[in-house]
Amino acid sequence: MRKIFIVLLMSLFFISPVYADNHVVNISYDGKVTTASGEAPTLPLKAKVTFYDGSEKEYNIDWNTFDESLYKTRNASQFTVTGSIADLQVTTSCIVNVEAAKITHINELANKTVTIGEALSLPATASVTWSNGDQSNEIIRWDNYDNNALKYVHTFSLNGHIYDQTITQTVHVKYASVTSVSVPAVVYTTTGVEAQLPQYATVSYSNKTSKKVKIIWDNQIFNEAGKYTVYGKLYQSTRKVSIRVEVKKNEDTTTETQKQEEPVKKTKTKKKNKKENKKVKKEEKSSFSYVIALVVFTAILFGFITLVSFVKRKIRIKENR
Repeated sequence: MRKIFIVLLMSLFFISPVYADNHVVNISYDGKVTTASGEAPTLPLKAKVTFYDGSEKEYNIDWNTFDESLYKTRNASQFTVTGSIADLQVTTSCIVNVEAAKITHINELANKTVTIGEALSLPATASVTWSNGDQSNEIIRWDNYDNNALKYVHTFSLNGHIYDQTITQTVHVKYASVTSVSVPAVVYTTTGVEAQLPQYATVSYSNKTSKKVKIIWDNQIFNEAGKYTVYGKLYQSTRKVSIRVEVKKNEDTTTETQKQEEPVKKTKTKKKNKKENKKVKKEEKSSFSYVIALVVFTAILFGFITLVSFVKRKIRIKENR
């Protein structure tokens, strides 16, 4: 009875169960079994067996199979694996500690492009791969940034955090793009008169704002009646603008044309036409004077020749007498 009592008392202090078969008192192995989530645990191959008489001996352990899901949990966990020592026909067990899964990869975020004055909308989550093979969308905690960074053209980066990992978002700030340009559909003028085209266009932008922008027009003078399209571009921009111009002859002046001709100041075209008319009149006057002079010269020459002939005739008559 005393020996049985001692054996029972000793069994309370051993890690593995105690079996009466073959007089085994204890089965133990060195070290603790710990594995990272997603990694199969490495179980001990041998166990040290202690018998009732105090003797010890190493034996091989045959571990039972277990489901891999037991060591692929996202959070830290623990499970037990059972096995046996065939030579002694006894069983044993091992406790496996599984560490929490870690982030192994975060998918990169696509670059963000915003226009000046536009609010920046950052992604709320990112796709994450864990050490146990899981994939999930995790919330991003973004660092604060200065709103002035959205008021001029440049590129900057923002850092966000998913648990203990850092993710970066690249932001490009650019000018707002033009979505529409508004100008009158048509203007009227007469031949040789500069068309009074609008100096400004109402321009709408992609950031839902609009403003007046100066227009630089191409040639605006037409010498023949008809319908024309005049092209131009917005100031400090490559955006093209066009407008239709209807040109009528001076005698068919319409009300719209008269309104455009009301300014008191003469255009450069009118001054040029007046100078050309004066030049033509001067040339015509000069030509007329030349003709008159030629006629007078011819008459004098004819009279002189006639006089000479008359004098020669008189001299002959005298000589004949």
